[in-house]
Amino acid sequence: MALLTDNVFANAITSHYPEQHVLEKGKVTISCNYSGSSINSLQWYKQFSNTAPEFLLQAFEGLGPQQKDRYVAEAQKDKKHLNLEISKTEVADAAIYYCALVPTVTGNPSALYKNLRYDSHI
Repeated sequence: MALLTDNVFANAITSHYPEQHVLEKGKVTISCNYSGSSINSLQWYKQFSNTAPEFLLQAFEGLGPQQKDRYVAEAQKDKKHLNLEISKTEVADAAIYYCALVPTVTGNPSALYKNLRYDSHI
């Protein structure tokens, strides 16, 4: 789960499953629900042990699936639902996946981004 804390938008993301198992060369979908308004974009990050999170893919509400390599992200605005599908899974896909949201900034952007905090994982 990723949370945006201490800001006026009170946006939040909650994960559906804490852990998933999949066979090599299979397909898996990781999902989050999000709440709030004034969402600019939603993002997926991948993190291995003892490393910084790595940006994977960005999705925009209502624009349909966004694809990069074996990853497909889609934000369903009507359901406030975010999916990340990984196809042709590999051993190297075993990691922590974070979903995050970026609100539309109407005030002081530097103050807003200081409040981003990732609390747990999928």
